[in-house]
Amino acid sequence: MMDGTDRRGPRGAPMEDEGRKYWLSVAAFVVVFVAVIITFSMFMQQTSNRIVAQTSQYVSDATDQTAKLVSTFMQNTQKDIETIAALASESPDAAQVATSEEWLRSVGEIAPFDSIDFVDADGIQHSPGLGAVDVSDRVYYERAMAGESGIECVFNTRLTHENLVYFYAPVREGADGPIIGLLLAHYDEERLTGLLQNSFFGYESHVLLCLPTGEVVASSGEFVGMNLLAEAEAASSVSARQIELAFEGSQGATFTYEAGHGLDSACVKVVPGLNWMIVETFPSAATEQMINAANEGGWNALFVIVLVFLAVLVGIIAFNNHRHRTLARSMRDRIDVQTGVGKLTERLVLIDFPANHFRYMSGPVMSDDPHATEGDYDYMVRRLERLVVGEEAKREVVEQFSREAVIAAMADGVDNLGFEYQINRSGRLKWENINLICVERDGEGRASRVVYTTQDVTAMKAREKRLQQAMEDSYRAAVAANSAKSDFLSRMSHDIRTPMNAIIGMTELARMSEGDWERVSDCLGKITLSSNHLLGLINEVLDLSMIENGRLVLNVAPVDLRELVAETETVFAARCQETGVTFSVAVESLVHPMVEADDLRLQQVFMNMLGNAVKFTPAGGRISMVLIEHPARVEGTSDYEFIFSDTGCGMDPTFVEHVFEPFTREHDSRTERVEGTGLGLSIVQSVVSLMGGTIEVESAPGAGSTFTVHVNLRHDEGAADVPAGAGDPNAAPDGSERGATPLPEAPSAPTSALPAARVLLVEDNELNSEIAAALLESLGLTVECAFDGQEALDKLAAHEPGHFAVVLMDIQMPVMNGLEATRRIRASERADLRALPIVVLSANAFTEDVQESKRAGADDHLSKPISVKDLAATLRGILG
Repeated sequence: MMDGTDRRGPRGAPMEDEGRKYWLSVAAFVVVFVAVIITFSMFMQQTSNRIVAQTSQYVSDATDQTAKLVSTFMQNTQKDIETIAALASESPDAAQVATSEEWLRSVGEIAPFDSIDFVDADGIQHSPGLGAVDVSDRVYYERAMAGESGIECVFNTRLTHENLVYFYAPVREGADGPIIGLLLAHYDEERLTGLLQNSFFGYESHVLLCLPTGEVVASSGEFVGMNLLAEAEAASSVSARQIELAFEGSQGATFTYEAGHGLDSACVKVVPGLNWMIVETFPSAATEQMINAANEGGWNALFVIVLVFLAVLVGIIAFNNHRHRTLARSMRDRIDVQTGVGKLTERLVLIDFPANHFRYMSGPVMSDDPHATEGDYDYMVRRLERLVVGEEAKREVVEQFSREAVIAAMADGVDNLGFEYQINRSGRLKWENINLICVERDGEGRASRVVYTTQDVTAMKAREKRLQQAMEDSYRAAVAANSAKSDFLSRMSHDIRTPMNAIIGMTELARMSEGDWERVSDCLGKITLSSNHLLGLINEVLDLSMIENGRLVLNVAPVDLRELVAETETVFAARCQETGVTFSVAVESLVHPMVEADDLRLQQVFMNMLGNAVKFTPAGGRISMVLIEHPARVEGTSDYEFIFSDTGCGMDPTFVEHVFEPFTREHDSRTERVEGTGLGLSIVQSVVSLMGGTIEVESAPGAGSTFTVHVNLRHDEGAADVPAGAGDPNAAPDGSERGATPLPEAPSAPTSALPAARVLLVEDNELNSEIAAALLESLGLTVECAFDGQEALDKLAAHEPGHFAVVLMDIQMPVMNGLEATRRIRASERADLRALPIVVLSANAFTEDVQESKRAGADDHLSKPISVKDLAATLRGILG
């Protein structure tokens, strides 16, 4: 009897299982292989789209650069023709000069244009070597005769039948006279074409410069004269519609369109400041080459992946054999890395935010400081809160170490957060540096696994503290040793005592001239002049103090720039007339004269800039102030440009770099006569910066200086005029009534006369020289004057011994200062000059100044303002 059990069952089932596993593995490999094919097909399609998008960015950036280049070229060219027109307007006979072919040729030779023509008031265009033509119907003629300047493209010109871009500007009869015509200038078409040349990866791009109406002004190809919008309308394609939309409202756009080979890119941009359009395309050949190269790489990669799949299929057995060894080796590597990191840090903790879990990887757990090495992350934060020192630090730990705070702080690619706290571990205080390092992010890019490390930085903090203390000590020492402050005090002493000397001296002369009211009035006028100068010095110092303390604020109110400029012109026109300097004011393109600003501070800028120009410009020179309004990007505002120019002595380039620093002045023979603290320009720069503006300077020795102030001001065209402030019109600035004459004080008794003698007075300040001479003559002395040290040496050398009984010497003078002159007198070959008494009269009143005078060889040193009593006593001691 046979057993009916099928013997294949026990053995067949494992074989079937193995076969099923095999076929499942094969099926899995096929599925993966098909998935890879599909994935790479999608990848190559995405690559093509990405390349097209990249070309869109390329062509957009290139169009931006081309638009800026064309804008800069056009604006610079417009400024050139405006400058030439302004020069022609300033000619004595502007009309004859502008219509002169010789003048037009000469200007054309030195100007950058290909030609310059003149259109007279009747609209007749005069061109060198060509006949006259009537252009009175041209738009540029009408605008120029209305006082405008600008740029216009003319197709099929009447003289040469070319397509030209004209730059035009009106010509006036005199700077502010009537318009007598306009200047036209243009470049050859190749000049504009050169600006539009561009290429990508060796392929030339099509670049077109168009009017807003679509006419092509210039291009890198054969497109000049065609109307791009008309062509687009006739084409009726998506790309044509894109061009039409880009031109509508001059908005510009970057778009892709279907070409013969696929997608291509183009960009339309507005030329800044011109409202013309730049159209640029990315070369289709370059796009095709990039896509082919990318796809070729994709097919090669796919071939490699197929080979890899085959290799994996063949080597799967070998992989399984080595799998355990590889895992073991990887585990050893991880342990080694963890050990190395643990040696660099005291504690290493792995934090899993999704699980709200932490686990110590390394770090000490001392018996007197027990804590869990694994658990909820909230427990770890609470423990850290207990350890840190200071309530503020504890609040920061609670706020910044929560899971939500850390995840939010590690957004946007931030992988590391650093903190530094003072920690109290079992009564031991130390500084620890805590770092949170993101090692894994979830699918949404949020930090999911973070490594927490600590490092003892107590010694480093101590070194930093010692270094900071050393730096503070060095800073205090540097401040204490700052010679600039000492130099400022010395200069302020001189600049204050000089007007004080005039005030006191003229006061005593007025008292001694009782009854001579003409002399008294002259003295009082000079006292007022010196007092105002002294007040200006004090105001500058006070302004600087307010700026340094941050207490200078702007009082913004409606301001009429026309009135402000007119007031400034009124003040300085008289001053310049007195000094023999030509002064002019010009206002250009002022569309919005009413602005919101601080009129006092703005006027302070005007006064300081023009006051400096008057100081340093000799008779016969020129000073000008120009106001220009420029459009601004922010609606409701304009950029205002104030240009202050003079033909004065100018500045050395090395000094220009420091011209806005407080207390700085250029010291040479050209500026020694000019008084000042060196604070004016520093205050101007601070005020302009407070307004959000900038100031630039151009200067050269002997060529004058030009200061340009740029400020952005908000319009206030609808504001009503601000009424003048109420006040008693009869009130004087000091509170007394105008017209009230103060009673004269009784003049002081004149000082007793000195023995008859001749005095050489060396003083560069004419007012101080007049005061000192009058005082000396009132003492019975004969006075001869010299105005610098060299002149004093010449006078002494020209007279016989004994001619002068004493020399009264100022220190700060041009050509040669008083100390150098004193040293040369003491080193003279003549014995009588070496023994000649010398008394220094100087506004330098510090102890070191007196000592320096004595070291130079002076017999005595009297500080300004000069006291008649002290002067008489000193001379009596010398003259016996």
